[in-house]
Amino acid sequence: MFSNVTMGCPNGFHPYLDNHTNALTPCFLSLVNLVSVLFFSCVGVIQLIQLLRETKIPPNFKYKFRWSSLPSRHLLHITDISLQVVILVLQLCVLFSNSKSEQPLITQYAILSNIGFLVLISYPTQYLEYYKSPCTIGNQIFYFMFQICLVSFQIIQRFTHGNRDALVTVSGKYSSILECLLLFNTIVIFIYETRYFKPAPQVIDFYKSNDLFITNHALADIWFMWMNKLISQTYKDKKIKDPHNLPLPPIDLDIRTIATRMESSWEKQKWNGTNSILRVILTTFCKSLIIAMLYETTTDILTVIEPQFLRVFIKTFEMNETNVYPPLQGAIIVVALFLSKFISTLLGNQFYIKIFEVGLGIRGSLMALVYKKSLRISSDARQKHSSGDIINLMSTDVLNLQRFFENSQSIIGAPIQIVIVLISLYLLLDKAVFAGMISMVIMIPINAYLSRKVGSLYKTQMKYKDSRLTILTEILNSIKSIKLYSWEKPMLKKLLHVRNDLELENFKKIGIFSNLIFFAWNCVPLMVTCSTFLIFSMISDVPLSPDIIFPSLTLFNILNDAIYVVPSTINDVIQANISMKRLRDFLLAEELDDSFIEYKSPSETDDAPVIEINNATFLWQSKKIINENSSTDEESNIETSKAALKNIDNFTVKKGSLTCIVGKVGSGKSTILHAILGQLPCISALDQTRAPKVTIRATSIAYCPQEAWIMNSSVKENIVFGHKHDENYYNLVIQACQLASDLSILPDGDETIVGEKGISLVGGVQKARISLARAVYARADVYLLDDILSAVDAHVSKNIIKYVLSKETGLLRNKTIILSTNNVNVLKNSQKIYAIEKGEIVEESDYENVMNSSDASRIKKLIEEFGTSTSNSNEVKETSSENSSSEIEDKTSNATELLKKKDIDEDNDIVESIVSFDAENMFQNISMVNSRRASMATLKRKPVLDLDKSKKKTAQQEETKEEGRVKTRVYIAYIKACGVTGVILFFVFMILTRIFDLAETFWLKYWSESNAKAGYNKDFLKFVTIYAIIGLLSAAFNNIRTVIMLLYCSIRGSKKLHDGMALSVMRSPMSFFETTPIGRIVNRFSSDLEAIDSGLQYIFSFFFRSVLIYVVSLILVGYNLPWFIALNAVLIMIYFYYQAYYIMLSRELKRLTTISYSPIMSLISETLGGFSVINAFDHTSRFNFFNFETVQYNIDCVFQFRSTNRWLSVRLQTIGNLIILATGLLSFATLGTKKQLSSGMVGLLMSYSLQVTSSLMWIVRMTVQIETRIVSVERTLEYCELKPEALEIIENSRPPEGWPREGAIEFNNYTTKYRENLDPVLKDINVSIKPKEKIGIVGRTGAGKSTLTLALFRLIEATGGSISIDGIDISKIGLEDLRSNLAIIPQDAQAFEGTIRSNLDPFDQHSDEELWRAVELSHLKQHILRMNEEANDRESDSSRTDITTPDSHNIKELLATPISKNGSNVSVGQRQLLCLSRALLNPSKVLILDEATAAIDMETDKIVQDTIKNEFKERTILTIAHRIDTVMNYDKILVLDKGEVAEFDTVSNLLSDKNTMFYKLCEQGAYLKE
Repeated sequence: MFSNVTMGCPNGFHPYLDNHTNALTPCFLSLVNLVSVLFFSCVGVIQLIQLLRETKIPPNFKYKFRWSSLPSRHLLHITDISLQVVILVLQLCVLFSNSKSEQPLITQYAILSNIGFLVLISYPTQYLEYYKSPCTIGNQIFYFMFQICLVSFQIIQRFTHGNRDALVTVSGKYSSILECLLLFNTIVIFIYETRYFKPAPQVIDFYKSNDLFITNHALADIWFMWMNKLISQTYKDKKIKDPHNLPLPPIDLDIRTIATRMESSWEKQKWNGTNSILRVILTTFCKSLIIAMLYETTTDILTVIEPQFLRVFIKTFEMNETNVYPPLQGAIIVVALFLSKFISTLLGNQFYIKIFEVGLGIRGSLMALVYKKSLRISSDARQKHSSGDIINLMSTDVLNLQRFFENSQSIIGAPIQIVIVLISLYLLLDKAVFAGMISMVIMIPINAYLSRKVGSLYKTQMKYKDSRLTILTEILNSIKSIKLYSWEKPMLKKLLHVRNDLELENFKKIGIFSNLIFFAWNCVPLMVTCSTFLIFSMISDVPLSPDIIFPSLTLFNILNDAIYVVPSTINDVIQANISMKRLRDFLLAEELDDSFIEYKSPSETDDAPVIEINNATFLWQSKKIINENSSTDEESNIETSKAALKNIDNFTVKKGSLTCIVGKVGSGKSTILHAILGQLPCISALDQTRAPKVTIRATSIAYCPQEAWIMNSSVKENIVFGHKHDENYYNLVIQACQLASDLSILPDGDETIVGEKGISLVGGVQKARISLARAVYARADVYLLDDILSAVDAHVSKNIIKYVLSKETGLLRNKTIILSTNNVNVLKNSQKIYAIEKGEIVEESDYENVMNSSDASRIKKLIEEFGTSTSNSNEVKETSSENSSSEIEDKTSNATELLKKKDIDEDNDIVESIVSFDAENMFQNISMVNSRRASMATLKRKPVLDLDKSKKKTAQQEETKEEGRVKTRVYIAYIKACGVTGVILFFVFMILTRIFDLAETFWLKYWSESNAKAGYNKDFLKFVTIYAIIGLLSAAFNNIRTVIMLLYCSIRGSKKLHDGMALSVMRSPMSFFETTPIGRIVNRFSSDLEAIDSGLQYIFSFFFRSVLIYVVSLILVGYNLPWFIALNAVLIMIYFYYQAYYIMLSRELKRLTTISYSPIMSLISETLGGFSVINAFDHTSRFNFFNFETVQYNIDCVFQFRSTNRWLSVRLQTIGNLIILATGLLSFATLGTKKQLSSGMVGLLMSYSLQVTSSLMWIVRMTVQIETRIVSVERTLEYCELKPEALEIIENSRPPEGWPREGAIEFNNYTTKYRENLDPVLKDINVSIKPKEKIGIVGRTGAGKSTLTLALFRLIEATGGSISIDGIDISKIGLEDLRSNLAIIPQDAQAFEGTIRSNLDPFDQHSDEELWRAVELSHLKQHILRMNEEANDRESDSSRTDITTPDSHNIKELLATPISKNGSNVSVGQRQLLCLSRALLNPSKVLILDEATAAIDMETDKIVQDTIKNEFKERTILTIAHRIDTVMNYDKILVLDKGEVAEFDTVSNLLSDKNTMFYKLCEQGAYLKE
């Protein structure tokens, strides 16, 4: 059978006629044709079946099997295929008609097989693809592409050899014409398939309507042609026109789907007890990883085969050898080498795009899991995993894992390459290769030790990063307090200590050990080469000639590359392992356990309590953790300080009732609310036989925390909180929560952007009422309100009670409310009161029974001492109701008056809709108000970039996105930061390294040619020794270069940029923090700084190394092959043509990826602050949606950026491969000429041409990488150059020592505004305050009371007039001199992580005794003793011995009592007492109290007021009072209204006139005594 096939083939299937004819035999060409057609037929049948089964078509789309149903263009295309069949049939006819010689049977089979393919496979495929595929089927494209190449070769061979019958496939009269027609028609078909094919419009519409990626044909996918439109459009527009509508990626990157799969896998891992993040990832991405690794493995195998081609090619140039093959063999080998490199290029880029799919999937899904987990972890787990830790997990650890898997080709590829290279070397060098293997083995234990050392250092590094981000987040959250106290320097010192003294010093150690690993691994290839060549020379009779040395050298280079990545891979593995452990620990962290809570559906007829707590003791830590941390028995552990609430039994809240909880600071009022929300672990109380139980008969809960949580959004969005907007009810809520007047004052009404944590709102006043409004608007079944009345004015408090809490006129009249409160006046509206002390309920009753009970009642004593008398209440009842009515009218007139002054139409619309609303009428008919639960609004993604440029005055500053090339000044700034000396040394050692690398190669050439001439291996010891010395020097210089780059450039630059940015941010005015989300700032200090720390140095090193390699290679190859320079010039033009297109989009996308990352950080930061509210409202799914959307957009941007890299890479690598082809062919052209190259030179030139390819590619890629990565420096520099506040110290204008000595304050026509584009908030203030005067500052909310504080401390600067203290204009002195010499107790009390001492005295200016006295005077002593007891887990008896008379040792220990991150282990009231201690330590003659005791119970407040009266009697005091009774004994009262001074006089004078505003405020607040 086989002999029949070879019939008509005199040489059989041998490719050549003889050893001198440069042509392939027709039979061989026919065989190639037949085999290719058979292959395409097999693939074609499979694709045809897939096409028939295709389901991605419109469901009602019908098509008929009639040619008439096709459009004329596609019909013409099918006609072309028919013509192809006709031409082939004619060829067959010509073949049969030729009687001159016997026609080869294989040629007949080849033509028949082509006809069969076209008729049986191509026809049906071409027909069906129009109706069922959005693109051309790949098999058809590659078939016609192969036919073009084959027919072209046949035609060239026909015309170059004079139409000899022995060398043409089909001979005959018209055979040449038919071949030309066949080629032309094949090209026409191919062009239509790749350029002009369009499927049925219904198919395209179906894909678009279902958001499906419109698949490209295989060739377009390989060349990333789906990016062309975006690249060309961006190049044309010089920017991305619509960043929110980037093209759909050709892969499935839906993070929701991937996260669901990953979460499912993680749950299985937890169930099995393996808890392996690695297994979860491998399970989730198994298929993609396998495909990617197949691509990579094939590429690695092809890479190792290339030196074998090189060896055969070099042999062609060896002299005096009888060649078996014709010279054409050399050209074919070069083409084979080119094809091998080309296929490697295609597979390599497909690998990268596949592995990026895995990496980005890991990134997105892990971010989603971390975010979701952050909403569920318990309060104890939050102590272990701070906000900074969680942010670091998302910004560092998740990205570490992403990078690890994206670089995972080295884990599989490097070992495969090493094994195949060693096998290839064995075939070349025989047993000598074992000497090299021994050298490799010797280095393994050395590197293992160094790697373990690096691993431990990386663990330490991650801790330092966590600590730095935690400190940074704490600083940003408390920036207002830091500025008020003038604590910028100690806080900055704390941050820089962790960054510079810990993190960067540890990073230096990592760098040194990593470089030792690199040096050791750099020596491995040298040792392998030397030992192998030495042993080969000793044991082999075969000389080390160029055809052995240069293929071996290429293999050694591949081995070098494979080994070179081992240390970095080890580092990646170490980092990934640490990150996986950290992620695993977090994902296994204890979650909120609400198993003791039973939720039941509420019943209209059932009178059962809505909330019941029975037999419950609530703990700060879970029972499991308490037992783990202590060796004593369980009961004694719980009976000590671990119990948050003890023995709560028969705690009931009836349906529709108002239940109040009262008690001292730190007694546990807020804790009860947390317990009901399931935020504390619970165990059985006194009855150990009964399980604890909390029963909630409700479907929804609304929670208003004591510290209001405000989102960085508009007032309206904060109130509506994801519910559908109900205009009527919304306006009612605004009026009820007393926000109407605020909205009339706010620059954009209810569309005002409030900033991060509501930083632009007035203290806690507006925040508290917006937080309350959010709860009220939700119309939930149960309301948990935590001390909502403490932060508001008396008359506002009264109105909130009436319009929100009252069972007659309140919006929540039918709702079940639990209110923890320090406000005694609200108790008369309650149906039940619980008194709590030291975590236990000590009394419960209703208001009527309390008032009728004996004097022993704690609640009665509290009401009688601190509440407004009943008679007085009755007296003002009627007037206050009138005032309430008139107040709404006043607000209406005030708002209307303000509207006349406004120019912006939007503001008018917002306020008018609220003002015109008939609220009073609705409140009178409160039964008409719909109190049904608010339904959720449709979730929508928030755009990252504001393309329409919001015109709101309070709009957040959009994150700056530079356009065009990165400015030269950025590079210069980075060089200066790194140090010019270090940069020069870096270049010197880089050049020296390259010189010795070149010397190595030339020495090998000289050595191999000497051996070839001699015919044996002569003086091999001399050659090996010199080669080893050169290689060792090269490795040493390379290592020195790396060390210099790291220690003297990179770390120095990082330190300088971080310190500059930290100082700049700290010195920025408050307006910056009001308009910039914290997540955006954190992003600069995390992602951008990480890129500068570890990414930029390697990119610069690689870039300059590639430039040097290219220059050396160009000179060397160009000198020997002059035509190469001309060809290289053309290729460089093409290179930079592509780069011009690429760099524009790449830069834009890089900036977009960085900008789109900030919202992720902002959201997680914001969520961590409000997790209790989110959980209480059951909005976790909503916030998960926001997280998914922000992450998805970022992932899409990153994928587009990576795809752009691939788009460039595949083109540049292909052009680079042409350089190899050109070098080979130019070398081949010298054969038989006077300038024929020696085999040694050919080997050297081909080696360097291989380097030119990669070098040129890396130059372009690294240019772009530098352009994109330097964006991180650009963004850091932007924050280094923020507009600062005024100078801290003005040397020639410093106040005298001890200033202010008197405390006289003078306001002269003082006017100010928050920001330039906003209206004035204080206008023409003229007030003179004498030394030691006590001034109470009162006024309605938004009148400008707290703004006066900001003005005194210059947190906002004057726009007119001045403020003088003791005759010194405060605008003329430095901010540090001003703020450090004024004392304040702010309303937003802050505590910082550290100790009691560091929170009171960060400058270490006071003795222990002074600090302890301040603690005692501020009544913090008992709280600190208890905190110390909890920290040390002491027995209660031993701690009591210290209470009365702590000695100096105990005082030191007590002052060292730890305060947790963000002061989470102290209550809000305790923080205010801490602020009072700070004020006591500041000897300033001026003290500002901004509602200093708002969160303190009445009893403690009275004691504190006495302390203030006694300790601060020699000081000038300005008190901003919401509770007017606290300033009734002051010297004067300053009444502000709409930012202006309404009244300023003594209390008696103001109260003597009933028309004064102060009288009305007192009347409304029921402060007037008979």
